Amino acid sequence: MSEPIIHYFFVQSPWAFFGFRRAVDIAKKHSVPIIHKPCRAADVWEHGGGVPLAKRPKPRQDYRLVEMRRWADHLNIPINLHPAHFPVDETLAARTIIAVQDDGKDAADLIETLMGDIWLRERDITNPNTVREALTSNGLSSEYLENADLPEIANIYDGNCQSARERNIFGVPTYFVGNEMFWGQDRLDFVDRALG
Repeated sequence: MSEPIIHYFFVQSPWAFFGFRRAVDIAKKHSVPIIHKPCRAADVWEHGGGVPLAKRPKPRQDYRLVEMRRWADHLNIPINLHPAHFPVDETLAARTIIAVQDDGKDAADLIETLMGDIWLRERDITNPNTVREALTSNGLSSEYLENADLPEIANIYDGNCQSARERNIFGVPTYFVGNEMFWGQDRLDFVDRALG
């Protein structure tokens, strides 16, 4: 079997949302696992020199919206460019995803639902009811929401963030095939080729 795809992301990243289903489909195409590693934006930016959106110069903020509109049109994903609940503390959502994964379940549909809650449905992923509904709508137990507060789940989240720093990630989504890093959903063609 080929190397798995290791996928580092922020739940609230529009770019990770744009690339998410395509990354999952590439993994299926090559019959390899995709291992999702939610991590904290602050950790990645601190290590990699990134700047939170609100602190970026206006020309960069403006061009970000141009690119988001282009990709939304290109991928036919009708995101809201100015969602009501962004930026947001994604800790609860990320840890719930990890709790599902830690139980050996596939969290892909849950991840996509939570991302869509931000970018398509104007829902607040800091609200436990939003996360609970995302779980149940994907056939997953709402107990995972309670498990999100367990110390071992928090440790995995911290471990993802530490791993991101050790692998010199500076933005998301970032994909690894073996030791080769691919930053950005616009590099997914190269991920596909690396597995071919």
